[in-house]
Formats: sequence, structure tokens, C-alpha cells
Amino acid sequence: MHNPPKFRLNRVLAALLLSASLGSQAQLIGVLQGTDHLSSFATTAVANIAGIVTAVENNGFWMQDAGDGNALTSDGIYVFRSGSLSKPLVGDGVLVSGQVQEFRPGGSGGANNLTTTQINATAGFAGAWTLSSSGNALPGAKVIGAGFLPPSAIAPNVGNVETAVGYVLQPSQYSMDFYESLEGMRVTLPSAVAVGPTNNFREVPVIASAQIGAPGTIASPRGGVVIGPGQFNGQRIALDDRLMATPTVHSGAQLTGIVGVLDYSFSNFKLNVTQAVTVVSNNLTRESVTIPSGRFAMASYNVENLGGDATAARITTIAGQIKNTLGTPHLIALQEVQDNNGATNNGTVAADVTLSRLATELNAQTGRNYQFVSVNPVDGADGGQPGGNIRQAFLYDTARVTFSGTVGGPLDAISAIAGPGGQVQLNLGAGRIDPTNTAFASSRKPLVAQFTVDGQQIIVVTNHFNSKGGDQPLYGPNQAPTLTTAAQRLQQAQAVASFVQSLLAINPNANIIVAGDLNDFQFADTLAPLAAAGLINMTNSLPEGERYTYNFEGNLQALDHMFVSPNLVARGALAYDIVHANAEFSDQLSDHDPTLLTMALAPVPEPETYALLLAGLGLLGAMVRRRNRVL
Repeated sequence: MHNPPKFRLNRVLAALLLSASLGSQAQLIGVLQGTDHLSSFATTAVANIAGIVTAVENNGFWMQDAGDGNALTSDGIYVFRSGSLSKPLVGDGVLVSGQVQEFRPGGSGGANNLTTTQINATAGFAGAWTLSSSGNALPGAKVIGAGFLPPSAIAPNVGNVETAVGYVLQPSQYSMDFYESLEGMRVTLPSAVAVGPTNNFREVPVIASAQIGAPGTIASPRGGVVIGPGQFNGQRIALDDRLMATPTVHSGAQLTGIVGVLDYSFSNFKLNVTQAVTVVSNNLTRESVTIPSGRFAMASYNVENLGGDATAARITTIAGQIKNTLGTPHLIALQEVQDNNGATNNGTVAADVTLSRLATELNAQTGRNYQFVSVNPVDGADGGQPGGNIRQAFLYDTARVTFSGTVGGPLDAISAIAGPGGQVQLNLGAGRIDPTNTAFASSRKPLVAQFTVDGQQIIVVTNHFNSKGGDQPLYGPNQAPTLTTAAQRLQQAQAVASFVQSLLAINPNANIIVAGDLNDFQFADTLAPLAAAGLINMTNSLPEGERYTYNFEGNLQALDHMFVSPNLVARGALAYDIVHANAEFSDQLSDHDPTLLTMALAPVPEPETYALLLAGLGLLGAMVRRRNRVL
């Protein structure tokens, strides 16, 4: 798979020859780019490198030549000419002198970024450009489409791709190598699908239309691509507005006429568009559900840093989404509820204003009487936006759901003993799991509350495990990426699992729901302790193409889950749904889709019926997959 070490030695000798005498071969951009992730000519002075200018920006320009005939080497390169230094025009033929460099975006903090090859043509590096011709036709853009498509596999597991001995690009096998071989070149996608919404940085993740539904790809019926074990959709690339505006679209939008120069920044390959993108269609609609009369419904909803200082419009819209999109569930587990003054960092930790505003608006819209349950954290101890003091909370409809008991303080641990009749008896009506456990350092502590619904006890744990921020990126030099945050999530899951096991040891028929933003995938090892504790992840009851609550850089993925105890499966005739109303939209209210579980709390069935219910769980969870659903 890799060339022997002498390959690199030959490249170094070539670099030395280039320094001494610039021959015709040395003037080809592909020779400078090379056949791996680092140019062996880095730090070498070059002169009279020829190319046609394909794009210009404030700090430099891209140029491309006719190519060296090697599919592994890029025929384009970036020329750095900072600030007010003169620059050519698009279509100019130029000769460039300067120093070849490997530029790593992010500077000293960019160790997890790949580099891009450039010529530093500033005066400090004997840099200059001269005009050789004007008004040239631009080099043809490389077409990404049928017959030439990036692989879905991202990179081989070789450690560091920049230092692996004998590493040679394999563009037909790995998408990271595919895009590296086109670095700096003109590229076009004649037809593409947006696999995520336009984000706050005006980036639009897309894949070629020919790859939607391709073998091995998990396609959402709504137009995106979903991750799976070992499948992280390397065919994605982001359209970037560095040179020209990108369109505002939702996931699933059909696009044509995409042309740009291929670049890399912020741990992703990007196409800096050089002409207006045509939006053929952008008609994705939000899902909504209807809860049948009599069924008990519980939702879980990450409200993305909702503070007491939120605008009236945001409070109204969130309440409207709970009412109309989620069908007005009876119990709502919330995550990312901020304190009364939001991100203002002045020691405030109470969130009664935040939750009162939301409950009051929800009551006004629904005519119900929602109350809330929450435990204030220690100031600055639970992570999230500085000053925000995010925490979990519950809203409950008092006509269907009863809550009573003492609400614990931030350091009061909730625990259970056997009560009358072998039922679970908690020391608190609501409290947090093991709040001094180091597993929850600088992270949200799970909130537990016991409710009575239709005369039955239901114990609910709402969670917000620590984020993936800090993990190495998919498109970084280290392959496979190191997931440094996983260890803490595993410890958090173990703590929750231990609590659940203590409940089931008292009453194996306890009704338990573990819900929330667990910040990891249904197939991740970090969530395995919850399954080992006897819980069932309702995410797995859905078709693969609908297992997502979040869109990260064009990858649809499930971060929010509901785990239920076996007794609820037997008693509840469960139906589960992820309501796709946020993550795919450029005007999203939250960056997470909410989840919804409905049940009919019927008497316990006979054992053989119970087995049939377990076997039919997938069917029950898949009952509803249309825009207007009945749960």
C-alpha cells in the first residue's frame, strides 16, 4: 500500500536539485504538491513557477497549470501575497517566485488541522510575481460526478498521515486523499444535494447527487446522509463563502452550477465558490406529530442555551414548537436551560424566571397548567456557555402528571430504598445523581424526578453528557482520530447505569426513562453501560435513515436518546419518534431535534404477550414516519 522509505529520500534529492537549478519539470505545480500530504519542497525557494490565476482574495491568489499527468498530484496552488501587496487578475498568466510552505490553519492551536501547500511570494521570501499574459481561458474545472466521486471512507488508520513512512495518496480509496489530490484546483459539482443547512459561517455541506442513496450509504428519506458504525460519509464537502456568497438552504436542497477552488480550513475540505450557485429546490418541511387521546406523551428537548433574558419571540416560538410540532406532550425533559440572566456571568444560578416564562407562555398557548422542576447548579460548575449555568429541567402538565416531594440542592445526591410493597422509594422528589462524582466535573449532573402518571410511578432521568468538543476531527492528520472526550461520557453513563441498577434491584418492574442529550451515537461504546443495566434504547427502534437528532458538518447523527426499562415496553405499547423540526433547517430554533415517546399505561400483560411486545418494538417505533404523524 505504501512506497518504501527511499521514496522520500528521492523526493528530498529532487528538492535539492530544484534549489540549485530550476528546470522545466520544477516549474510544474504538481511536482511541488507531490503525492502525499506534505510537499518535500517545503522551505525551498522556487522561481518562475507558471500558472493561470483562477481566483483572487485579499491575502493572495490561486493558480493552476495544465498538469503533470499524475492523478495523485494537484495542479493548483495558493500564492500568499498579504494585505496591500499587488495581485494579478483572474485569467492572468503569471510567473511566481517565493518559498514553498506547508501552511497549517489555526497556527499554534491548529495541530489537529491538515496543512495546505502554498508559495509565500512576499518580499521576505524573495517573493514576486510577473505577468506573462492576460485574458486566458481558465483551466477546466475537475468534475465531481458520475465516474469521478470521492470515496465514503475517509482515511486509513496509519497514525499520522503526515509522518507515516512511505505514505502515498490513495484517492480512489479515501476521501481525504481524494480531496488532497485536488487541493487548490478548480472543481465543479454539476449537481449536488445539501446534506445540512447553511450554518452561521455561511458554509453548506453537500455531496454529489450521484452519491445520494449509493450502496453503503445510509440515506435519510429527507435528503441527508446518516452516520453508522464505521460510516462517517467522507464524500461530504463544504461550500464556503470566502470568495463569493453561498445560498441559504435547508438540508435536502438541490443545487447545480457549483464551481470553486478546493481549499482546507477548520478541519474540513471546502470549496470556495467562485460563481453563484443555483438553488433548484429548497422545499424541506418540518415534521409535526399528533398525540392520540388517552396516550401519555413525554418529550425530550435541548433548547440550546435558553436563558431568562431570551427574547419574547424565542420563548413564544419554543412554546409553539412544544404545542404544535410535538403535539403538546404531558411531560418534557429539557436540556440547556440557562439561568435567569443567560450568559451574563455575575453569580446568578437560579432559572426560575427562565422556566416560568416558558411555562407561562406554554400555558397561554395550550390552556393547560404546566409547572416546572429544576435543581440549581453550583455557579460555574456544570460547563456550557460561561455565565449561563445550563442545567436540565422538567415541565409537566398537572392535569395528567403529579409531582411531589422535596427538591434537592446542587450537592444533594438522590438515592433509593425499598418502600412499601417493594416499590422504589426515593429520598428526594427530584435530585441529582452523584453530583460530586468526578465523572460530572465541569459537566451537567443528571436530574432525576419521580412522577405519578395514571396512578403509576415513573422515574425519569434527564441528562446532558459532556460534549464532543476537543475530540480530534475526522479530517485531521491523526488517523484514526483520538476521541479524548469519550472517557468522561463513559464514566457518566456508568454512574447513571449504576443508579438505574439500584432501582431495578429494588423493583425489576420499575418504570424508568433515561432521556436527553447524551452527546454520543446509539452504537458508541460510551452508551453501552446503559444497555448493560437493562435499558432499551428507543433510537434503535427506528429505521436507520431516521436515527438522527443533530447535523454536524453534513453528518446526520443521533445524540439525543430515550432509554426505557423493560417494564415500560411491556406495559406501555410504546411508540417513539425523532421529530425532525430543527437540525436540518437554516432557521432552526434549536440545533437539536426533539424526541417523543408515547405510551398507554395498560395493565401488565402475560409473559408470552410481553415477549411478543419486545419482539414487536421495532414495528411500534416505526409506525409513523410521515410529516403529520399520529403517535
